[in-house]
Amino acid sequence: MVPRIRPVDVDDAAATVDARVADALIRELRVRGSALATDSTVAAQLRAQVHVVLRRTRERLGAAAGPAPGGEAAPSGAAPASPGSKVGRDRARQNIHPADSLIAATLLFDIALAELATGDSDPAEVARALNASIMDQVVPASLTYVDVLIERLAVAHTEERLGISRELHDRVAHSIAAGIQRVQLSRQHEGAASERIDEALRLLEAALDETRSLALDLRHSVGDKHLDEAIHDYVADLSPEPPTVDAHSYGTARSLPTGVQEEAFIIVREVVHNARRHSRGERIRLESHWLVDRLIISVSDDGIGFERDRIRPGALGLIAAQERAELIGAELTIASTPGSGTTVTLTISEPGGRR
Repeated sequence: MVPRIRPVDVDDAAATVDARVADALIRELRVRGSALATDSTVAAQLRAQVHVVLRRTRERLGAAAGPAPGGEAAPSGAAPASPGSKVGRDRARQNIHPADSLIAATLLFDIALAELATGDSDPAEVARALNASIMDQVVPASLTYVDVLIERLAVAHTEERLGISRELHDRVAHSIAAGIQRVQLSRQHEGAASERIDEALRLLEAALDETRSLALDLRHSVGDKHLDEAIHDYVADLSPEPPTVDAHSYGTARSLPTGVQEEAFIIVREVVHNARRHSRGERIRLESHWLVDRLIISVSDDGIGFERDRIRPGALGLIAAQERAELIGAELTIASTPGSGTTVTLTISEPGGRR
Protein backbone atom coordinates (compact mmCIF):
# COMPACT_ATOMS: atom_id res chain seq x y z
CA MET A 1 0.00 0.00 0.00
CA VAL A 2 1.40 3.41 -1.03
CA PRO A 3 1.65 5.71 2.01
CA ARG A 4 -0.57 8.77 1.81
CA ILE A 5 1.34 12.07 1.61
CA ARG A 6 -0.01 14.37 4.26
CA PRO A 7 -0.37 18.14 3.58
CA VAL A 8 2.08 18.85 6.38
CA ASP A 9 4.68 16.74 4.58
CA VAL A 10 4.18 18.77 1.39
CA ASP A 11 4.35 21.98 3.38
CA ASP A 12 7.57 20.88 5.05
CA ALA A 13 9.09 19.95 1.70
CA ALA A 14 8.14 23.32 0.21
CA ALA A 15 9.54 25.17 3.21
CA THR A 16 12.80 23.22 2.89
CA VAL A 17 13.10 24.13 -0.80
CA ASP A 18 12.31 27.79 -0.02
CA ALA A 19 15.02 27.92 2.63
CA ARG A 20 17.52 26.22 0.34
CA VAL A 21 16.83 28.65 -2.51
CA ALA A 22 17.03 31.68 -0.19
CA ASP A 23 20.31 30.46 1.33
CA ALA A 24 21.85 29.90 -2.10
CA LEU A 25 20.67 33.32 -3.32
CA ILE A 26 22.08 35.16 -0.32
CA ARG A 27 25.41 33.32 -0.68
CA GLU A 28 25.67 34.36 -4.31
CA LEU A 29 24.77 37.96 -3.50
CA ARG A 30 27.27 38.04 -0.63
CA VAL A 31 30.03 36.93 -3.00
CA ARG A 32 29.12 39.89 -5.23
CA GLY A 33 29.15 42.28 -2.28
CA SER A 34 25.47 43.12 -2.77
CA ALA A 35 23.81 45.31 -0.13
CA LEU A 36 20.87 42.90 -0.24
CA ALA A 37 22.96 40.27 1.56
CA THR A 38 25.25 42.31 3.81
CA ASP A 39 22.49 43.86 5.94
CA SER A 40 20.58 41.40 8.15
CA THR A 41 17.28 43.30 7.96
CA VAL A 42 17.42 43.54 4.17
CA ALA A 43 18.43 39.88 3.91
CA ALA A 44 15.44 38.84 6.03
CA GLN A 45 13.17 40.85 3.77
CA LEU A 46 14.75 39.14 0.77
CA ARG A 47 14.01 35.72 2.26
CA ALA A 48 10.34 36.68 2.61
CA GLN A 49 10.32 37.78 -1.02
CA VAL A 50 11.80 34.43 -2.09
CA HIS A 51 9.04 32.61 -0.23
CA VAL A 52 6.32 34.69 -1.91
CA VAL A 53 7.84 34.12 -5.36
CA LEU A 54 8.07 30.35 -4.89
CA ARG A 55 4.60 30.17 -3.37
CA ARG A 56 3.06 31.97 -6.31
CA THR A 57 5.03 29.82 -8.72
CA ARG A 58 3.58 26.67 -7.13
CA GLU A 59 0.09 28.16 -7.28
CA ARG A 60 0.51 28.87 -10.98
CA LEU A 61 1.66 25.31 -11.49
CA GLY A 62 -1.29 24.00 -9.49
CA ALA A 63 0.92 22.50 -6.77
CA ALA A 64 0.72 22.84 -3.01
CA ALA A 65 1.90 26.32 -2.14
CA GLY A 66 3.39 25.74 1.28
CA PRO A 67 2.73 27.83 4.38
CA ALA A 68 2.66 31.59 4.26
CA PRO A 69 5.39 33.45 6.18
CA GLY A 70 4.69 33.28 9.88
CA GLY A 71 3.17 29.79 9.63
CA GLU A 72 -0.34 30.87 8.59
CA ALA A 73 -1.96 29.22 5.60
CA ALA A 74 -3.21 31.49 2.83
CA PRO A 75 -6.98 31.55 2.27
CA SER A 76 -8.18 29.01 -0.29
CA GLY A 77 -8.07 30.42 -3.84
CA ALA A 78 -6.37 33.67 -2.75
CA ALA A 79 -2.86 34.67 -3.72
CA PRO A 80 -0.81 36.24 -0.96
CA ALA A 81 -0.50 39.98 -1.10
CA SER A 82 2.53 41.21 -3.02
CA PRO A 83 5.09 43.00 -0.85
CA GLY A 84 6.64 44.47 -4.00
CA SER A 85 5.45 48.05 -3.45
CA LYS A 86 6.65 48.13 0.15
CA VAL A 87 9.96 46.56 -0.85
CA GLY A 88 10.49 49.20 -3.56
CA ARG A 89 9.91 51.98 -1.04
CA ASP A 90 12.25 50.34 1.46
CA ARG A 91 14.97 49.86 -1.17
CA ALA A 92 14.82 53.55 -2.09
CA ARG A 93 15.00 54.62 1.56
CA GLN A 94 17.90 52.24 2.15
CA ASN A 95 19.69 53.72 -0.89
CA ILE A 96 20.03 50.30 -2.51
CA HIS A 97 20.55 50.64 -6.24
CA PRO A 98 17.90 49.00 -8.49
CA ALA A 99 20.73 47.11 -10.22
CA ASP A 100 21.15 45.04 -7.03
CA SER A 101 17.50 44.00 -7.17
CA LEU A 102 17.72 43.11 -10.86
CA ILE A 103 20.81 40.97 -10.25
CA ALA A 104 19.01 39.24 -7.37
CA ALA A 105 15.99 38.56 -9.60
CA THR A 106 18.21 36.99 -12.27
CA LEU A 107 20.04 34.82 -9.75
CA LEU A 108 16.76 33.80 -8.11
CA PHE A 109 15.38 32.63 -11.43
CA ASP A 110 18.40 30.40 -12.12
CA ILE A 111 18.57 28.97 -8.60
CA ALA A 112 14.82 28.38 -8.19
CA LEU A 113 14.42 26.88 -11.66
CA ALA A 114 17.02 24.22 -10.85
CA GLU A 115 15.09 23.35 -7.67
CA LEU A 116 11.58 23.36 -9.14
CA ALA A 117 12.12 21.84 -12.60
CA THR A 118 12.59 18.28 -11.36
CA GLY A 119 10.82 14.95 -11.80
CA ASP A 120 8.01 14.97 -14.33
CA SER A 121 7.58 18.76 -14.40
CA ASP A 122 7.84 20.62 -17.69
CA PRO A 123 10.89 22.96 -17.44
CA ALA A 124 9.36 25.45 -19.86
CA GLU A 125 6.12 25.63 -17.87
CA VAL A 126 8.04 26.02 -14.62
CA ALA A 127 10.19 28.75 -16.16
CA ARG A 128 7.13 30.70 -17.31
CA ALA A 129 5.44 30.44 -13.92
CA LEU A 130 8.63 31.38 -12.09
CA ASN A 131 9.32 34.36 -14.33
CA ALA A 132 5.75 35.64 -13.90
CA SER A 133 6.01 35.33 -10.12
CA ILE A 134 9.31 37.21 -10.05
CA MET A 135 7.83 39.98 -12.23
CA ASP A 136 4.93 40.23 -9.78
CA GLN A 137 7.51 41.50 -7.29
CA VAL A 138 9.90 43.39 -9.55
CA VAL A 139 7.36 45.57 -11.39
CA PRO A 140 5.53 47.13 -8.39
CA ALA A 141 8.84 47.49 -6.55
CA SER A 142 10.34 49.39 -9.50
CA LEU A 143 7.34 51.69 -9.83
CA THR A 144 7.32 52.49 -6.13
CA TYR A 145 11.09 53.05 -6.16
CA VAL A 146 10.66 55.68 -8.87
CA ASP A 147 7.79 57.32 -6.95
CA VAL A 148 9.99 57.65 -3.85
CA LEU A 149 12.78 59.25 -5.88
CA ILE A 150 10.34 61.73 -7.41
CA GLU A 151 9.00 62.54 -3.93
CA ARG A 152 12.55 63.18 -2.75
CA LEU A 153 13.13 65.46 -5.70
CA ALA A 154 9.92 67.35 -4.96
CA VAL A 155 10.95 67.85 -1.33
CA ALA A 156 14.37 69.05 -2.43
CA HIS A 157 12.76 71.47 -4.88
CA THR A 158 10.43 72.75 -2.15
CA GLU A 159 13.30 73.42 0.25
CA GLU A 160 15.28 75.08 -2.52
CA ARG A 161 12.33 77.29 -3.48
CA LEU A 162 11.80 78.39 0.12
CA GLY A 163 15.49 79.26 0.41
CA ILE A 164 15.40 81.31 -2.78
CA SER A 165 12.19 82.98 -1.64
CA ARG A 166 13.82 84.07 1.61
CA GLU A 167 16.85 85.39 -0.29
CA LEU A 168 14.61 87.37 -2.66
CA HIS A 169 12.56 88.83 0.16
CA ASP A 170 15.26 89.43 2.76
CA ARG A 171 18.12 90.59 0.55
CA VAL A 172 17.20 91.43 -3.03
CA ALA A 173 13.88 93.14 -2.29
CA HIS A 174 15.37 95.12 0.58
CA SER A 175 18.28 96.24 -1.58
CA ILE A 176 15.94 97.40 -4.34
CA ALA A 177 13.76 99.23 -1.80
CA ALA A 178 16.85 100.98 -0.44
CA GLY A 179 17.82 101.96 -3.99
CA ILE A 180 14.36 103.43 -4.56
CA GLN A 181 14.68 105.53 -1.42
CA ARG A 182 18.05 106.92 -2.58
CA VAL A 183 16.65 107.78 -6.02
CA GLN A 184 13.69 109.53 -4.41
CA LEU A 185 16.08 111.60 -2.30
CA SER A 186 18.23 112.42 -5.33
CA ARG A 187 15.22 113.59 -7.33
CA GLN A 188 14.67 116.40 -4.83
CA HIS A 189 18.06 117.94 -5.74
CA GLU A 190 18.79 117.09 -9.38
CA GLY A 191 16.50 119.46 -11.28
CA ALA A 192 17.34 118.86 -14.98
CA ALA A 193 18.13 115.21 -14.40
CA SER A 194 14.74 114.49 -12.81
CA GLU A 195 13.34 112.88 -15.96
CA ARG A 196 16.07 110.25 -16.02
CA ILE A 197 15.72 109.75 -12.31
CA ASP A 198 11.96 109.23 -12.73
CA GLU A 199 12.65 106.57 -15.37
CA ALA A 200 15.18 104.84 -13.10
CA LEU A 201 12.66 104.98 -10.28
CA ARG A 202 9.96 103.33 -12.43
CA LEU A 203 12.38 100.55 -13.39
CA LEU A 204 13.38 99.96 -9.78
CA GLU A 205 9.75 99.88 -8.63
CA ALA A 206 8.90 97.38 -11.38
CA ALA A 207 11.88 95.23 -10.35
CA LEU A 208 10.72 95.36 -6.73
CA ASP A 209 7.19 94.28 -7.69
CA GLU A 210 8.57 91.43 -9.78
CA THR A 211 10.88 90.31 -6.95
CA ARG A 212 8.07 90.31 -4.42
CA SER A 213 5.86 88.40 -6.85
CA LEU A 214 8.54 85.76 -7.37
CA ALA A 215 9.13 85.44 -3.63
CA LEU A 216 5.40 84.88 -3.10
CA ASP A 217 5.20 82.35 -5.95
CA LEU A 218 8.10 80.35 -4.57
CA ARG A 219 6.47 80.02 -1.16
CA HIS A 220 3.50 78.17 -2.62
CA SER A 221 3.53 74.36 -2.72
CA VAL A 222 1.03 71.50 -2.54
CA GLY A 223 2.13 70.02 0.79
CA ASP A 224 -0.76 68.18 2.47
CA LYS A 225 -3.36 69.67 0.14
CA HIS A 226 -4.80 68.29 -3.07
CA LEU A 227 -3.38 69.74 -6.27
CA ASP A 228 -6.69 71.52 -6.94
CA GLU A 229 -6.59 73.23 -3.55
CA ALA A 230 -2.99 74.34 -4.02
CA ILE A 231 -3.76 75.81 -7.46
CA HIS A 232 -6.80 77.73 -6.18
CA ASP A 233 -4.85 79.06 -3.17
CA TYR A 234 -2.08 80.20 -5.49
CA VAL A 235 -4.48 81.94 -7.85
CA ALA A 236 -6.26 83.63 -4.92
CA ASP A 237 -2.95 85.16 -3.78
CA LEU A 238 -2.08 86.63 -7.17
CA SER A 239 -2.14 90.41 -7.51
CA PRO A 240 -5.32 91.89 -9.07
CA GLU A 241 -3.44 93.60 -11.91
CA PRO A 242 -4.21 92.21 -15.37
CA PRO A 243 -4.05 89.71 -16.75
CA THR A 244 -6.34 88.29 -14.08
CA VAL A 245 -6.53 84.53 -13.58
CA ASP A 246 -9.74 82.50 -13.31
CA ALA A 247 -9.38 78.91 -12.06
CA HIS A 248 -12.01 76.22 -12.65
CA SER A 249 -12.08 72.51 -11.84
CA TYR A 250 -14.27 69.82 -13.40
CA GLY A 251 -14.74 66.25 -12.21
CA THR A 252 -13.76 64.71 -8.89
CA ALA A 253 -10.31 65.76 -7.69
CA ARG A 254 -8.17 63.04 -6.11
CA SER A 255 -4.76 62.62 -4.55
CA LEU A 256 -1.73 62.05 -6.76
CA PRO A 257 1.68 60.82 -5.59
CA THR A 258 3.49 63.58 -3.70
CA GLY A 259 6.22 64.02 -6.28
CA VAL A 260 3.75 64.18 -9.17
CA GLN A 261 1.58 66.74 -7.38
CA GLU A 262 4.49 69.03 -6.53
CA GLU A 263 6.00 68.89 -10.02
CA ALA A 264 2.59 69.46 -11.63
CA PHE A 265 2.00 72.46 -9.38
CA ILE A 266 5.40 73.94 -10.25
CA ILE A 267 4.61 73.50 -13.96
CA VAL A 268 1.22 75.23 -13.61
CA ARG A 269 2.73 78.04 -11.56
CA GLU A 270 5.49 78.58 -14.11
CA VAL A 271 3.03 78.63 -17.03
CA VAL A 272 0.74 81.11 -15.24
CA HIS A 273 3.67 83.31 -14.27
CA ASN A 274 4.95 83.21 -17.84
CA ALA A 275 1.53 84.20 -19.23
CA ARG A 276 1.08 87.06 -16.75
CA ARG A 277 4.50 88.43 -17.52
CA HIS A 278 4.69 88.04 -21.31
CA SER A 279 1.25 87.53 -22.88
CA ARG A 280 0.12 91.20 -22.67
CA GLY A 281 -3.40 89.84 -22.37
CA GLU A 282 -6.29 90.77 -20.10
CA ARG A 283 -7.43 87.37 -18.83
CA ILE A 284 -6.02 83.90 -18.19
CA ARG A 285 -8.28 80.88 -17.81
CA LEU A 286 -6.96 77.88 -15.86
CA GLU A 287 -8.99 74.68 -16.13
CA SER A 288 -8.47 71.31 -14.44
CA HIS A 289 -10.34 68.34 -15.94
CA TRP A 290 -10.29 65.25 -13.71
CA LEU A 291 -11.11 62.31 -15.98
CA VAL A 292 -11.22 58.61 -15.13
CA ASP A 293 -7.74 57.82 -16.44
CA ARG A 294 -6.00 61.19 -16.59
CA LEU A 295 -5.84 64.78 -15.40
CA ILE A 296 -5.78 67.58 -18.00
CA ILE A 297 -4.81 71.10 -16.91
CA SER A 298 -4.94 73.92 -19.44
CA VAL A 299 -3.79 77.53 -19.12
CA SER A 300 -5.13 79.84 -21.84
CA ASP A 301 -4.48 83.56 -22.29
CA ASP A 302 -5.94 86.14 -24.69
CA GLY A 303 -2.59 87.77 -25.32
CA ILE A 304 -0.34 88.41 -28.30
CA GLY A 305 0.71 84.79 -28.85
CA PHE A 306 3.93 83.89 -30.67
CA GLU A 307 5.36 81.83 -33.49
CA ARG A 308 6.08 78.28 -32.25
CA ASP A 309 9.34 78.11 -34.21
CA ARG A 310 10.69 81.27 -32.61
CA ILE A 311 11.94 81.48 -29.04
CA ARG A 312 10.49 84.64 -27.59
CA PRO A 313 11.52 86.21 -24.25
CA GLY A 314 10.24 84.03 -21.43
CA ALA A 315 10.03 80.87 -23.53
CA LEU A 316 12.80 79.31 -21.47
CA GLY A 317 10.26 78.98 -18.67
CA LEU A 318 8.05 76.87 -20.93
CA ILE A 319 11.03 74.75 -21.95
CA ALA A 320 11.77 74.08 -18.26
CA ALA A 321 8.09 73.21 -17.74
CA GLN A 322 8.28 70.64 -20.56
CA GLU A 323 11.35 69.07 -18.95
CA ARG A 324 9.52 68.83 -15.61
CA ALA A 325 6.55 67.21 -17.33
CA GLU A 326 8.81 64.56 -18.84
CA LEU A 327 10.22 63.86 -15.38
CA ILE A 328 6.81 62.72 -14.09
CA GLY A 329 5.78 60.97 -17.30
CA ALA A 330 3.33 63.72 -18.27
CA GLU A 331 2.90 65.61 -21.55
CA LEU A 332 3.02 69.37 -22.01
CA THR A 333 1.75 70.85 -25.26
CA ILE A 334 1.87 74.50 -26.36
CA ALA A 335 -0.55 75.95 -28.92
CA SER A 336 0.00 79.58 -29.94
CA THR A 337 -0.68 81.86 -32.88
CA PRO A 338 0.40 85.50 -33.15
CA GLY A 339 -2.54 87.68 -32.14
CA SER A 340 -4.64 84.76 -30.87
CA GLY A 341 -3.16 84.01 -27.48
CA THR A 342 -1.54 80.88 -26.13
CA THR A 343 -2.83 77.65 -24.57
CA VAL A 344 -0.54 75.37 -22.61
CA THR A 345 -1.94 71.94 -21.72
CA LEU A 346 -0.53 69.51 -19.16
CA THR A 347 -1.78 65.91 -19.37
CA ILE A 348 -1.03 63.50 -16.54
CA SER A 349 -1.98 59.91 -17.31
CA GLU A 350 -2.93 57.46 -14.59
CA PRO A 351 -2.17 53.99 -16.03
CA GLY A 352 -4.15 51.27 -14.29
CA GLY A 353 -5.29 53.75 -11.69
CA ARG A 354 -1.81 53.66 -10.12
CA ARG A 355 -1.70 57.41 -9.89
